[in-house]
Amino acid sequence: MEPSTFPPSDRSSATLQQGPAWKLMQQVKRRPRYDPESHPDGLINLSGAINNLMADWMSKHTSHLLHFTSRELSYGPLGGSNDLLEAAAGFFNRFFDPAEPVLADQLLAANGVTSLINMMAWVLCDSGDGILYTTPNFYMLDYDLGVRNDIVTLPVSTTLVECPFEASGLIPVLESTMQRHANVTCRMLFLCNPSNPQGGCYSTETLEALAAWCAQRKMHIVVDEIYAMSTFHDKAKSGSTPFSSILKIPARQNVHCLYGLSKDFNMGGVRVSFLVSRNPQIRAVVSKLTWFSWLTVFSDVFVSRFLSQLDLVQDYLNTYLPRLAEAYHRTVSALDEYNIPFEQASGGLFIFIDLHGWIHHFADSQPEPEIQLCEWLIEHGVFLNAGQFAGHDRPGCFRLVFTQDPAATELAIQQIRWAIDELDRKARAVIAGVGQEGSARTSIPNRVIGSAGGPEQSTQRPGDEPVPAHQYWR
Repeated sequence: MEPSTFPPSDRSSATLQQGPAWKLMQQVKRRPRYDPESHPDGLINLSGAINNLMADWMSKHTSHLLHFTSRELSYGPLGGSNDLLEAAAGFFNRFFDPAEPVLADQLLAANGVTSLINMMAWVLCDSGDGILYTTPNFYMLDYDLGVRNDIVTLPVSTTLVECPFEASGLIPVLESTMQRHANVTCRMLFLCNPSNPQGGCYSTETLEALAAWCAQRKMHIVVDEIYAMSTFHDKAKSGSTPFSSILKIPARQNVHCLYGLSKDFNMGGVRVSFLVSRNPQIRAVVSKLTWFSWLTVFSDVFVSRFLSQLDLVQDYLNTYLPRLAEAYHRTVSALDEYNIPFEQASGGLFIFIDLHGWIHHFADSQPEPEIQLCEWLIEHGVFLNAGQFAGHDRPGCFRLVFTQDPAATELAIQQIRWAIDELDRKARAVIAGVGQEGSARTSIPNRVIGSAGGPEQSTQRPGDEPVPAHQYWR
């Protein structure tokens, strides 16, 4: 970009810096997207937390909510209409099991959880104050918190914590981080529950302990619960914790809950989110900021109609949750079958897979080895979010979204297995002095799983017909 005679401010110019994530996304944009009919050789993109499991239900059951008049062309109320806030209060009371009923006047609506995250950082922190958040966490969180706020973000690694979703494991590392940054006044702890990208949940006891810990230090706790309805807790699995909302703990002035409809209901285009806070001063200040996050009247009216029909929402969840659990277990089975390590989850739209065992193939590479591995996966037809974008300090982990393109997820897992097998084969060839025989990119379309010239460790399952090459590479 050529310099301008009239440039933007220095602080805004800093946002133009392009890191490795931006460069990877540019690579992805240049590649055709996978489609079994029109682009069978395209890239399977499982990086974005998009939820396509209920498109048929939405088409069938929400068309009656879409009738509008000219009144919806005008301005709506700041912070959401009374109808919207009343409907949302009913939704929270029915599905979040709050310790005390949520009242409409304890709610504010905005145009997305991202907006609320940015607003809460501004409202709760003064210039130079700190915000603690656990890592790994979702890509862009640091940006969401700090891009317009002069605050200090303090990521807290949980990689080596034995119980990262329990207070006994979290509080010591939170305190250690605060001690290392004793010159920073910490004003806020931010959590994502269910967590992103790991899909773990915090228990009510843990949330209550963390809220009390924050209160003792004059800190607020803000919990993003955007995946609250996307849970698949398996009681048979030890160590799996079901979802509990922060609203389930006794009311505290320092507790604030964020929720939006983008993930559980795949309504990202509607741009409606909610702040639930029992602190009237915080709500009063946030309401002033809703000038900059005004809902469209169309969105306000549509979501009011949807959430006010609680039996309709219940029907959605009755259909959605079995589909989500099936998609998760189908993905887990494929990962097990193709021997790809991963973390068990109990919520969210994704699974955190662990390819650390193959990162050594890029140990001497530039840029970072994890970026090289991510590019290798792209060359083999799959794009996943790298763990380093989530602040993870164990290289080689990736977030795999299993709800974005469910039909292609298993195919993507096959290709991941093929890609890492290819790395091992290349390494053995170098050691044996055989050398390299061309790029994986040019050889893949000619391969058939389990056929001559294919992977040494076949990814074809017993009893399966050979997968045509165009389906394998797409």
